[in-house]
Amino acid sequence: MTAATERRNALVEIRGVTKRFGRLLANDDVSITLPAGRVIGLVGENGAGKSTIMNVLAGIYLPDAGAIAVAGRILPAGRPRASIHAGIGMVHQQFKLVPALTGFENVRLAWRGAGARALRERIDRNMAELGFDLDLARPVWQLTLANRQQLEILRTLAMGATVLILDEPTSVLSPPETVRLMDIVRRVAASGRCVVLISHKLREVFGVADEVVAMRAGRVVHEGAAARTDPETLARHIVGDRKIPDRRRPPGATGERVLQVDNLTVDSDHGSPAVRNVSFSVRKGEIVSIAGVTGNGQSELMETVGGLRPHRSGNVFRPSAGSGRGYAYIPSQHLGTALAPSLSVADNALLGHHRAPPFGRWMKSRRVQDHARRVIEAYDVATELDSVVRRLSGGNLQRVVLGRELLNDPHLIVADYPTRGLDIASAAQIRSALVARAAAGAAVLMSSEEIEESLEIANRILVLHGGSVVAEREAGGLSAEELGQLMTIGA
Repeated sequence: MTAATERRNALVEIRGVTKRFGRLLANDDVSITLPAGRVIGLVGENGAGKSTIMNVLAGIYLPDAGAIAVAGRILPAGRPRASIHAGIGMVHQQFKLVPALTGFENVRLAWRGAGARALRERIDRNMAELGFDLDLARPVWQLTLANRQQLEILRTLAMGATVLILDEPTSVLSPPETVRLMDIVRRVAASGRCVVLISHKLREVFGVADEVVAMRAGRVVHEGAAARTDPETLARHIVGDRKIPDRRRPPGATGERVLQVDNLTVDSDHGSPAVRNVSFSVRKGEIVSIAGVTGNGQSELMETVGGLRPHRSGNVFRPSAGSGRGYAYIPSQHLGTALAPSLSVADNALLGHHRAPPFGRWMKSRRVQDHARRVIEAYDVATELDSVVRRLSGGNLQRVVLGRELLNDPHLIVADYPTRGLDIASAAQIRSALVARAAAGAAVLMSSEEIEESLEIANRILVLHGGSVVAEREAGGLSAEELGQLMTIGA
């Protein structure tokens, strides 16, 4: 499709948008055309400005310069209701559903029309059109993550969206669920709408996108037909001249057991068993990956090993947290678990170290600042010490956590899906750090839903399905197809 044709078919034109957050230039003169009937892959590193420009489009952020035109008419800036009325709908990474309400009740909350009957007719039409299989009478908390995502899409379309923005939609999906979502994306675009797919998974983008737009440091650095480029070329646009770190697996176990888990059973938040009679060990110098699809007990297992969740039965033997070089825990959720969103980077860098020398009872500002500088310099965090941590990109959030947790060179590292939602360069940096720590003698237990990630850096892989370990394999002798099958259907 030529540029002239795109403009004629444009549902939305983003024209020269600039957005600043204090001294941070998040969007710098960004222009993007969103034509009808197309899938646009929007890619770039964490902090490149992808979500910011889409939040400007959705009316959540007020731009400092530029404009949004919908069907040729200028959209009032910074007004979410105006964007919704203009047909802009966004499905965020963190779902905006009410867990206690049914699926139908959640859609009805967003319905602007008259009467439940008209809404039901629209829902039935959309579900048939998109091939959804949803039980809308069930409360949201009982739905799978894939079904919750379908519900979010259904609710957005019921609100009249002609532009559907999906922010990292496959980060919580299994491979088969991802395939189904991509089919839904194609159907939405075929209906005459435009779909903007924000993703770090380049091969996934190339499997569905008609056009790709790459951003770096707040600017558009590439746009064009997906068929005219490839993942490797696009990756170079995204990272620029920076070298992506090597991420080959460490040599393997070199010593004694550092972590021993025996017959562990752990309950979910609802009281039913999430982990069932699991036993394994991790030795000095090796990386063991817990591979599985979301909802099969990985989070509960990692939280228990990391000391955050109690267990019903069994035992966990690990270095003491108070032993100086004990163990580090890196949770999958940064804000609210690993980091305090409203505190500064300096304050967050101190968490967990504040009772130890040289801090202890007296907090000297200079010591706190020096400590924070060590943390952010260790992993090249792009921030200032007094910045509020919730304003950092996902990659920088994870670097703060990594720098803080690995500062004392722990004997054991427990990392729960440490690269979730990260861009190519950030994810590679995290993997490289874990490999380096294992090669230096640490024991590393990580979880991952990325097949390639486990195969690339782990020495051993334990597959968790239905809360049980259904397979244990040496990573070097396992294919991606076999691991994917084990993750989705068990042994």
